[in-house]
Amino acid sequence: MSTLIHVLDGLTEPHAADDVGAVAEAVRTFNERAKSASSSSSSVGDFVWEAFNAVFDVAGRTPPERQGGVVDLLGRLRHTTATDADGQPLTYEGGVVWKDMPSFAWVARDLWNFDVFDPSTTPRDRSKWDNWAALLAQLTTLASADDPRHPFDFSLFALWDMRTAFEETPPERAAVRHAGERLRRLCREGRTFEGNSGAARGKYADRGWRGFNEERWAAWRDELRAARDRHGVDDAAIQEASDRMERL
Repeated sequence: MSTLIHVLDGLTEPHAADDVGAVAEAVRTFNERAKSASSSSSSVGDFVWEAFNAVFDVAGRTPPERQGGVVDLLGRLRHTTATDADGQPLTYEGGVVWKDMPSFAWVARDLWNFDVFDPSTTPRDRSKWDNWAALLAQLTTLASADDPRHPFDFSLFALWDMRTAFEETPPERAAVRHAGERLRRLCREGRTFEGNSGAARGKYADRGWRGFNEERWAAWRDELRAARDRHGVDDAAIQEASDRMERL
């Protein structure tokens, strides 16, 4: 994993997202490592697990404004196909590496089992979780809004992030900056999710929401306005997020 982490770390340096050569070299390294691991299905599985954990390891300690190179790498990987020594596409769990990003969502879901409000949670833990949320939010903008099965469609994760921010607790510590155009569009379209995965929480638990909708967006906006009024200009993140939601 150390080689992959070293490559990923290089993509978080200032201006790395604008360095086409650095991203292309990273793609080449990932594909070479995949080919080396192609001797068996289990080896391919171990490799993609290692690769995606390396992505989240680096993303977790990288602020959103420096994640562009990592997001670009993942986007470009999806347009390449890792192959074995005979030139055959590598597959894992029924998905093509990298087109289908097999197991990427599993790794993300495992990391999402994290309680940001646990009393034992440290500021460093919260920062890491916020950085993961930012990465998935940026990847979601790369997904087709008309394809809920797209491997980068993490809109449900974004809903969980917003739900935590605005329904379960006051948003002072929430990642409110992820309220972007994509989420606004999903609210307009009324995207829903199966079961209780998109259900409302906290003081909104009786609303019967099952995903994104206009009423929920309005409630989130009102919660953010209230947080802005409590903090005023003293909290730049809340002020910026509030201004953004008002424009959408």
